[in-house]
Amino acid sequence: MNHVKLLLDENLSPAVAVKLRQSGLDVVHIRDRGLIGATDPEVLDAAYREDRILVTANVADFEKLARARDLHAGIVFIEDGDLLRDEQQEVIRRAVAAIELEYQQGRDMVNRVMFIGRGQAARFEALP
Repeated sequence: MNHVKLLLDENLSPAVAVKLRQSGLDVVHIRDRGLIGATDPEVLDAAYREDRILVTANVADFEKLARARDLHAGIVFIEDGDLLRDEQQEVIRRAVAAIELEYQQGRDMVNRVMFIGRGQAARFEALP
């Protein structure tokens, strides 16, 4: 069975990555990888190299980037950019649960994205 591995973008709190790790999830923040200030393509490349799904609130830029790529490890788009840390954590936990269901049904996240937000069900889409 696949194991959900996430890389949080800099628009999400590094403290959220710490809290999620403490609860047993495989989550790192770009700060943990020395990528603060990296370009969006560099961040997406790093996620791909580590086989991690990128989690970002930068929907517009990363959606464009994903459409231009041949291959990526998957992206979770958080459609609310103003979430507090606890809300970020809750949305990411729901995203992980939805991805785990996808894995159980034989679907991975390669070249797929998920749109999710506060009080909003996960919606998956193939990209590119």
